Amino acid sequence: MLGIAYLKEIIIFILSFLFGSIPFCYIIAKLVRKKDLKKIGDKNPGGWNLVFNVSKWWGILGIMLDVLKGVAPYLLALYFTDSLIVSATAGCLAVAGHNYSPFLKFNGGKGIATSLGFLVALNPFSILAYGFGIVTVLFTLKSMIWGVISAIIFVSLFLLIFTGELLYIYMGLFLMIIIVPKYINYSKSLKENLRINRKTKVKDLFTPKIR
Repeated sequence: MLGIAYLKEIIIFILSFLFGSIPFCYIIAKLVRKKDLKKIGDKNPGGWNLVFNVSKWWGILGIMLDVLKGVAPYLLALYFTDSLIVSATAGCLAVAGHNYSPFLKFNGGKGIATSLGFLVALNPFSILAYGFGIVTVLFTLKSMIWGVISAIIFVSLFLLIFTGELLYIYMGLFLMIIIVPKYINYSKSLKENLRINRKTKVKDLFTPKIR
């Protein structure tokens, strides 16, 4: 019986990663405008590039589907295993699949929408901690990478305080490893990536940079 339980968990993990890997935004751009998101805008096959460089409304649909990629694996894993560890891992793996999709040669989006979907499914109030963490830092430090780091830390601490489960600290570290590298410009030094530029306009942080 123990072997069957482990096998079920492994299957859940694989399916969560694969479901997260489905590049909905990339597919939508190809189908409705015959555009390759990896060749336009910031060359990121995610929702924000779809919104800015293909269609606002199709982009919103793509972002909603990316959110679903975080919600569904977590809830289904929780339903079939009733295990918080397994379901949280499934949610993280869905984010990993979105960011490093084997269908796009292990390229992918940046994980914000998918991770947000997972975290809201885990605890609806986590959206407040997530939003507070990212918005506060964006308006003060004017840095997207620090905003993402802050959001993950705030959510992890909120869930730890709210539930007393150390699991959420490990979850936060896992998400940071998955998401933060997507915000690093590898043509620049680490110091330049982490630099705080208070002269930057907040709206510019949300505009895909043309590469």
